[in-house]
Amino acid sequence: MPKNANFSISVAELNLVLHATEDTDKVLRALHDVLYVSPDRFSSSSSEGHYKNRILFLKAILSSQEAAELASRIVSLLGRIDREHLSRLIHEYSDEKGNLYLRLDKQRLCQGIVSLSETDAIRIRFRPVKRQYKPSKSRESYMDIFEPNLST
Repeated sequence: MPKNANFSISVAELNLVLHATEDTDKVLRALHDVLYVSPDRFSSSSSEGHYKNRILFLKAILSSQEAAELASRIVSLLGRIDREHLSRLIHEYSDEKGNLYLRLDKQRLCQGIVSLSETDAIRIRFRPVKRQYKPSKSRESYMDIFEPNLST
């Protein structure tokens, strides 16, 4: 992924919740097969739901290079409508610290399809290298990172 000379991603954090009815291996396999995130990158913790059902929380932290590759892969696999939505509203996906938040549809990912979603999502936070981040430039910075894939 080409990097903007003035901007780069320092780390990516993936978080997802798996309920007792979901096949953990299937979701992890989809993350590996589609997004190239290895299952052994995830740490897990569990909890108990209201009806005593098991809830599993998975989290992975990716290095700068892995994060940049993941961002590029996600955008290249998004459908045209999601790419246009992200391009048009990328400022709504970032915060005042320059973090970029994407939510991918977990069920569709298990079908090999990458799409944005607000519910039952794999949450991904991309953090910029702090010394390089300028709040007024967040949209332009992320657009520069994603540019090769957003317009295709």
